[in-house]
Amino acid sequence: MSYTTLKANIQNYLENDSSELVSSIDVIIAQAEEMVFQRLPNLPCYRNSFTGTLVVGQADYTPVTGTPSIRMIRQVSITSSSNVIYLDHRIDSYLRDYWPNSSTTGTPIMYSTKSATDVGSGSKTTITLAPTPSATLAFQVDFIGKPVGLSSSNANTWIDTNATDVLLSAALYESSAFLKAPETLKLYKGKFDEAVQLFSQEMGRDYTAEYNGGI
Repeated sequence: MSYTTLKANIQNYLENDSSELVSSIDVIIAQAEEMVFQRLPNLPCYRNSFTGTLVVGQADYTPVTGTPSIRMIRQVSITSSSNVIYLDHRIDSYLRDYWPNSSTTGTPIMYSTKSATDVGSGSKTTITLAPTPSATLAFQVDFIGKPVGLSSSNANTWIDTNATDVLLSAALYESSAFLKAPETLKLYKGKFDEAVQLFSQEMGRDYTAEYNGGI
């Protein structure tokens, strides 16, 4: 279901081709994509990673990811002597208690996130490692982030290709909210919840089959 098809479906399902709706469809689609993201944040299209190299004596790192920007850190890891070490996530106050002297160096074993994401202009999330790195090890940040959405210049995405019913019902729900149509609002909220449940079950079966070698 391409961008053009989704636009047409919104108008056809709601039997509404008013200029008011048509001029707002791009915003409605963006809201629908956010609705899908909030309910299904662990989909493959939202999983991303950033890699880099630790700097000796530097505790803070701000991954610059552009689009998608970081919405949630999944895990942080370093590679030492070909071994991948996953760091524990702790709050800032815990790091300060554990590691009061930032000049003390060693192999990092934990991290905290110091600032929120600036969704509009890329990643502004700063990661603090403890202890401060004592070696130039490779590191990786696995994160959740929204990719570029549907638009006239981006006709297809993973969501519209693989989760068509979820996106369509979300778009119809958001359109109903925009049009202040309570009957279809309730209808498509139910359709969305059902589509999410069915899609989650389908994805769960796919993951199980993959884990079991396709059995």
